[in-house]
Amino acid sequence: MTPTDPAVQAMLEGRRADTGRRRQRVLAALAEAAKDGSETSVAAIARRAGVDRTFLYCHRDLLGQVHAQAAEPPTVPGGRGPAVSRASLQADLAAADARTAHLAAQVRRLEARLSDALGERV
Repeated sequence: MTPTDPAVQAMLEGRRADTGRRRQRVLAALAEAAKDGSETSVAAIARRAGVDRTFLYCHRDLLGQVHAQAAEPPTVPGGRGPAVSRASLQADLAAADARTAHLAAQVRRLEARLSDALGERV
């Protein structure tokens, strides 16, 4: 068999067509995940598109799109804006911890001032 053999050409064209169909399924899965706010990870998109994860790793442009979409904050179904993400909850927790530490230090300062004002009677 030579590369110009019609059977070889038919196999190559069939493989290209299959790859094109799988690419379209991955792009559709990405669009659906963005629309409904579902999980966007390599495994989730591959599962939703019905392809193997290695397909995404072999097609770096698709892998890049998955990673880019995963980095964006998810949206609430219905397009009402971003949903709560793990990163936003961690940021809120860190801010609350900082505020708590600040308030605890302020309480200690006020207690010390009160103790000084009352002449150690507290």
